[in-house]
Amino acid sequence: MYTLDQRNHGSSPHESSMTFDDMSQDLLDFLNQHGIDAAHLLGHSMGGKVAMNFASRHAGRVNTLVVLDIGLEETVGDHTSILKVLGEIDPDEYESRGELESDLEQFIHSPRIRQFLLKNVQRRVDNSLGWKFNRDTLIDCYPNIAKPLGLNEPFLGPTYFLRGSESPYLDEYLDPQILQFFPLAQLTTVEAAGHWLHAEAPDTIYEKVKEFCI
Repeated sequence: MYTLDQRNHGSSPHESSMTFDDMSQDLLDFLNQHGIDAAHLLGHSMGGKVAMNFASRHAGRVNTLVVLDIGLEETVGDHTSILKVLGEIDPDEYESRGELESDLEQFIHSPRIRQFLLKNVQRRVDNSLGWKFNRDTLIDCYPNIAKPLGLNEPFLGPTYFLRGSESPYLDEYLDPQILQFFPLAQLTTVEAAGHWLHAEAPDTIYEKVKEFCI
């Protein structure tokens, strides 16, 4: 199993361009570099759009596709408000993660989302704090990332969508556009979970994905 950071996230390279084709090419390069002919592919949110785009472009390299709580339509939700907060907070102005979290708590009330964001704070060589991700490029590119995902070719392999019952990103039933490009798609709703369903219900997600892929 490989858990990949997209460009401009985690320890992956920072780049000025961040389209879904860019990120699909990154994934293709990774598979080629590691000699992986085909993979079970899972992505959440933006990663789910990358996974769908990749499956559409490189169907032969995907055994099964799992998409967590995202569809093809425009992304409308709380990401914009989170990015606004991140644009105004500089970790290097803080002595500790605790101080940073205290300020984040004023704007982001969900402990899970705060902890997720704090995982992206790193201690630099000079002992100052900084974001791991490329904040400025993420903010600049977000309007294009949020647009509807345009696909050219359908993926005819097994496809599994999971949605959080409390999330606005996927409807209770798969819409015709999704079925047009993923005709074998199935959908499961994870009760009492929001958009970050893999963090809110990790055991359920693990069992559902394992059952589907194996």
